[in-house]
Amino acid sequence: MRPRSEPVYPVCTFQEADYRFGAGPLRMTIEYVDWSHPVQYDSETWYEIVGVEQTETGREVGRRRALVRARQLPSRPLP
Repeated sequence: MRPRSEPVYPVCTFQEADYRFGAGPLRMTIEYVDWSHPVQYDSETWYEIVGVEQTETGREVGRRRALVRARQLPSRPLP
């Protein structure tokens, strides 16, 4: 499945310990979560997300992929 062109989820902020790889909090508008390919890391489930990274003021930084701890993700949207 390819990422959607419009956000499906609200803007989310992930703390440094809840995503791989980067430094400091990650603020993103999530466009796609790869629910079909969970990754086991540090004895937990993680998912790859794709979206647009934003600054604290809401300025778009650019497209970004990240691996995020499952328990920090918003619920799956309804089809």
